[in-house]
Amino acid sequence: MNVDVIIVGLGPTGATLAALLGQRGVRVAAFDRLPDLYPLPRAIGLDHEVMRIMQELGIAEKIQKHTAPYRPSEYRGMEGQLIKRLDMAPPPYRLGWAPNYVFDQPAFEGIIRTRLSELATVQVHLETEVTAQGQDAGGAWIDVRVRGEEPTTRVTGRYLVACDGGASPIRTRLGIPLEDLHFHEPWLVVDVLVNEDKLDNLPQTQVQYCEAGRPSTFVVLPGNHRRWEIMLLPGESLSPEFPESELWPLLERWIRPEDGKLWRAAAYRFHGLVASTWREGRILLAGDAAHMTPPFMAQGMVQGLRDAQNLAWKLDRVLSGSSPASLLDSYGEERRPHVVETTLTAIELGRVICERDPELAHRRDERLLAEQGGQVRTVFRQNMIPPLRQGLIAPDAPGAGSLVPQPRVRASGLEGRLDDLCGRGVRVMVLGELDAAVETQLLGLLASCGGTLVQVGSTKQTRTPSLHVEELEAVMAPWLASLGQSVVIARPDNYVYGTAQTPAEAIPLLQRLLQSLTT
Repeated sequence: MNVDVIIVGLGPTGATLAALLGQRGVRVAAFDRLPDLYPLPRAIGLDHEVMRIMQELGIAEKIQKHTAPYRPSEYRGMEGQLIKRLDMAPPPYRLGWAPNYVFDQPAFEGIIRTRLSELATVQVHLETEVTAQGQDAGGAWIDVRVRGEEPTTRVTGRYLVACDGGASPIRTRLGIPLEDLHFHEPWLVVDVLVNEDKLDNLPQTQVQYCEAGRPSTFVVLPGNHRRWEIMLLPGESLSPEFPESELWPLLERWIRPEDGKLWRAAAYRFHGLVASTWREGRILLAGDAAHMTPPFMAQGMVQGLRDAQNLAWKLDRVLSGSSPASLLDSYGEERRPHVVETTLTAIELGRVICERDPELAHRRDERLLAEQGGQVRTVFRQNMIPPLRQGLIAPDAPGAGSLVPQPRVRASGLEGRLDDLCGRGVRVMVLGELDAAVETQLLGLLASCGGTLVQVGSTKQTRTPSLHVEELEAVMAPWLASLGQSVVIARPDNYVYGTAQTPAEAIPLLQRLLQSLTT
């Protein structure tokens, strides 16, 4: 078997990468050791960036049926007082979706798997074990054994992406070390389907109990699904099969065995780890194989899907010959620092929650309230996610490395989210009308990369090759105004390459991007 890309591991990251590549016509072979989807919930949070990726795959509305809004997170101190509060920004939503959701992970993954089955260039192989991998100047290979069979089969491809989890056999065989971000805390995670008559007796929002005696978390999930995360103390079991005789006493503050059905209970050691390198020639790491993030920002799975989105369009360009292989170096250059910064923020939140010393916990409560002037202020979760700070961006341009807004728009009698009307290649978006000569220059440059020129708020009635759209909710215009700019250049993964004050100034900026993609 010979393909363009081999993907090992078909969790959320691997499945999303396979779908993004398959949708571009890339030949993919994906392998997973399990016979089917993992049936229990692990991740519980996703964000607007994930929903935008799902929108690109044409399955966002199906996914949305298995989500619910992510409720505010209240941090309660030693005396039960509110010491910190996180929430999502109100509409209009800058990326076209609510900033944060809770979701049903098995249903989420099932919808992606169904999408994979619709893509002619994607082959999925379950119950397989990858026993070895390698590469040479022409490509990469794996040896695969089907469960229950002795001989192995060699599969070759131009590139290999390891999405094979935190223990990643591929990363281990490559000898790639993990950088320790110095967070290792034991927690018990319990998922319960709570009886309807008990739901009103539980908190109606997410709560972080920052109590030194037993730090814990309560999360409201879709339907009657509720999760508790409870810090384990020295000497308590870290067995994956946590005994129910020890579990229910930890939950009796909230519920008893007769109040619901236990869905899942597992002990973990929450880690902050990141691989030292994400690319070894034709072999790349993604998802948990490249990084592990503690759950205090619900960013673990989201980080992996960002990997998939970043990598998919770059692999496609390299495979098609539109860009040199060196473009793939920008994957790790961009994603690794972003993951480290996001993970350190999650760790900082974790340290607020995990303080076990009562005196230090009281001081923490006093300090947090003093920093807020004595009154708790709501922090928007999405403002805690950093932009890209290096890589394929114009670092001197305001807004570079952030995500380009996606307003709801009207164009030629059609209404919808901007991405669906203008595509997802390189895009130049301009506020207002364009001079004909500048429009011709921009269109000529965009034609070389299959890009799109969008005029936002244009009232021009004549037909031109540009897309003329009207914002139904003001998102793009105020965002650009806040930067003092009128033009934005977006990459295929929706990250901002750069912005300009005038359309004429955008021309050399676009030329720089195209040169970076081709040299």
